[in-house]
Amino acid sequence: MFTNQDVDYSLNAPCRCLGSVAPPQKSSAKIDADDGLGDEGGGEADIADGWGNDYDDDDLASSQANQRFLVGTAIPSVSKISDGDELVEEADEDRVNRLHLLKYHEDSHELLLESSWAHPTGEVWAMSCHPTRPDWVVTCGGGSVFASSAIEEGCGDENDDAAASSDPAAAALTQFKTTLWRIPDAGGEESGGGLGFDDEDKSASDTLEAVVSIPHGTTESASASGWEQRVSQVLWNPLLLSASSGDALYDLAETSSDDGGGNLITVGWGKDSPIMLWDISALSEVKEVWSARGGLMVPRKRSHLSALSSALPRKVSWDPHDVCNILATSGVDVVAYDMRTASSGGRLAIRSAHRHGVADVCHNPLLMGVVVTSGLDGIIKVWDIRGISGEVQSQKSARTNPPVLKVLRGGHTHFASNVRYNPFHDQLILSSGTEGNANLWRVSSCSSAPLLDMAMDEDDGDGDGAERSLYGDEGEEDETTQEVADENRDANAPSENEETSQKEMKGASSSQDIRVSRLECSDAVSRVVWSSNDPWMYMTLSCDGTVTAQFVPSKEKYRILL
Repeated sequence: MFTNQDVDYSLNAPCRCLGSVAPPQKSSAKIDADDGLGDEGGGEADIADGWGNDYDDDDLASSQANQRFLVGTAIPSVSKISDGDELVEEADEDRVNRLHLLKYHEDSHELLLESSWAHPTGEVWAMSCHPTRPDWVVTCGGGSVFASSAIEEGCGDENDDAAASSDPAAAALTQFKTTLWRIPDAGGEESGGGLGFDDEDKSASDTLEAVVSIPHGTTESASASGWEQRVSQVLWNPLLLSASSGDALYDLAETSSDDGGGNLITVGWGKDSPIMLWDISALSEVKEVWSARGGLMVPRKRSHLSALSSALPRKVSWDPHDVCNILATSGVDVVAYDMRTASSGGRLAIRSAHRHGVADVCHNPLLMGVVVTSGLDGIIKVWDIRGISGEVQSQKSARTNPPVLKVLRGGHTHFASNVRYNPFHDQLILSSGTEGNANLWRVSSCSSAPLLDMAMDEDDGDGDGAERSLYGDEGEEDETTQEVADENRDANAPSENEETSQKEMKGASSSQDIRVSRLECSDAVSRVVWSSNDPWMYMTLSCDGTVTAQFVPSKEKYRILL
């Protein structure tokens, strides 16, 4: 009854990371709390849901009704330096960075804080929940010294330098660590299982257990600054979700069984930090499988490259149809990498994809060779990259871009910082921007299951003017949209592709491709995610810590399903 109403919760703290927690699995109750290992055999599941997880009837109903999300705060934990140039720790508990577990209650239509854990390695720069195991999360923390209380409790990594362990204030401000954590009782039953604040032993539920540390950017040739160890994104292997057996450790070993296989990718924040593929299936040790070092910038001079595009945090999309390939943003370009090759060099996949810089890239999960990008020009573009060569493109061949299938304008007046396909229905695309808008688009014409070209009554909306064509109200572009469009057209080659897609959108396909809804958030949107166990729910995170749950309108669900 509440599916067309949004609900929010404010953490009142700066945040940049949001993740959807995997639904509880039947085998999670058999996990040994001492070693964190699942039973090898496991139990046979009664039924399987549409997301690759096995449940009995009660488990399936519980997982769909209760959805959990993790939010990481980004509060600088060192506030001042003493007269002797020594770091002074902030004693205020309100400035301790934490991982907050939020839970959406369908019956009461509320988003509530279930639990919270101190993050021992400082502010959270990147975070990614395991796709099938609800009690595993990878974070990159740093930018400040480690809390002495966390080290005394054993939350810090056991390989910390002796000097840092004895004197936490001696740690460098630029110290970053990427760690796989086990969240205590995150896969517990509905009765509590350590997720609520009413537990008698609160101290036990306020500690994150470090499973393994991932040494991103730590090499002999690494500089002493430590900034190359900062991670902007963590991606789990798509095979972990598509071929899940219910045993997380078995799935980790399966994805690493072939030569060159790996479990997760860490993406360096800047151009001097590498992209690295890791095998963590042993848990006792981490093996580097592949890396792309030396930056992503294509060696080609461009006069219009700004310092802003060069300083963008890099984003990577892991191809779910071919897990050996990834796409990475690189200034105004998109670069492709084949992780089967020993060479770290990539090939230019999309040249000048967005004027001023590419902010995000995402593969279509159901249609091979189709990707969506967002940029600092405020525009969303859908590309067909099936024609790019497997070899490194020459300067001459790089001038020919893959065709643009769709251009989405009018949704953002500033940077379009995030874009995400719905993992189960590729007609739906989420985008968010730094102006504070989060948009839900229906782009059916270039999806795996286009809607039938029938007379859809676009006037049967919610009455709030949320539905718009891709060109704004009444099919006309406003001054801002037209100015951005002109700038983007000048920066792309060939321009005929974009003009062709514009004509198509203004024609018969305009009824299939619209902006379904727009959410005006309280601040710039730092992250958007789809729910891991409900294909019709998504969450937005504002930089001020406001988390908002949104739902796909019922009429859009029926158009896709029927």
